[in-house]
Amino acid sequence: MPVIACPDCGRDVSTLAPVCPHCGRPSPAGTTPISASAAPRPIKEETLWSGSPSWATLGGKLAFMLLVLIFVPLVARFFASRALDLDAASRIWRIGWFVTLVVLIYELVTFLIALFRIRSTVYTITNQRVMIESGLFSKSLSEIDLRYIDDSNFYQSVMARLLGIGNVTIISSDKSTPTYVLRNIKDPRTVRETIRANAYQVSQRQIFTRAT
Repeated sequence: MPVIACPDCGRDVSTLAPVCPHCGRPSPAGTTPISASAAPRPIKEETLWSGSPSWATLGGKLAFMLLVLIFVPLVARFFASRALDLDAASRIWRIGWFVTLVVLIYELVTFLIALFRIRSTVYTITNQRVMIESGLFSKSLSEIDLRYIDDSNFYQSVMARLLGIGNVTIISSDKSTPTYVLRNIKDPRTVRETIRANAYQVSQRQIFTRAT
């Protein structure tokens, strides 16, 4: 049993005793306040990485619209040049330009939708959680606590690898967002390693101080 010396009489006193049995002085062990430095300090939340889906994904749509603008009129011209009369050639030309216009309008709409999604999506990784903010006019925020992350991986197609982008999939035991994909982000391998390393560190500690 550990003992300490009584400041008054100098005799040994058990650290469990509330008072010295020899002189009646309150035990130093019972009156010594707990040092503030002994208590674990809350860990302040810090941003480790923040980003959005890469604009490089829009390059394919722009290239396709340019291809349609060039290829469809050329095909229409080819068939119009082989028409039996001018009326038939004219109809082929009109059909060709109509198809071009319809396809371009459709692709332009999908391009704008994809652009809005990119501008309205923000991924943030802190030393405590992964946050996903989305919405252009109205905003929504979901998060995955790093303590609940079970696994993570990244995937790059051949084209995505050439563009330096990819998807990072997070698998967690979080009930509201068990699986989430950070789509088309730059350097997905580094982002995945950031999540993995910090998820392991966070699993070793429990006290957080989060920004509101």
